Amino acid sequence: MKLRTTHNSIRIRLRKSEIQEIAEQGQVIESIRFPMGTLFQFALQIRESENIASAALEDNVLTVSLPAAQARSWINSNQVGIEERITVPEGEELHLLIEKDFPCLDRPEEDKSDTFWELAPESPESC
Repeated sequence: MKLRTTHNSIRIRLRKSEIQEIAEQGQVIESIRFPMGTLFQFALQIRESENIASAALEDNVLTVSLPAAQARSWINSNQVGIEERITVPEGEELHLLIEKDFPCLDRPEEDKSDTFWELAPESPESC
């Protein structure tokens, strides 16, 4: 699972095996261990009780939640992504984008075997 962030924007990209994991287990979690022992985790989960995608940060864990019906529809289709804009304090928005991962043709060293070749543009310039 890949995480990309910019100002008020969270983008998560999942490989085929991670899509399978979230379909079977209801969540997928990634961890990053920093020097001095700090552990940061980010998770994508399916929530039966959710009506829209949401995000929360608590105790060094970033959790993005998807409504069950929306997640299942995305998982079982050729739909590339789920996008949501959530109002946050001070009149701003948090932009969420959850996508199936395409092969990055401009990164020859990257393992592309678990990506969505069949959904990728025929000649992407970069990922």
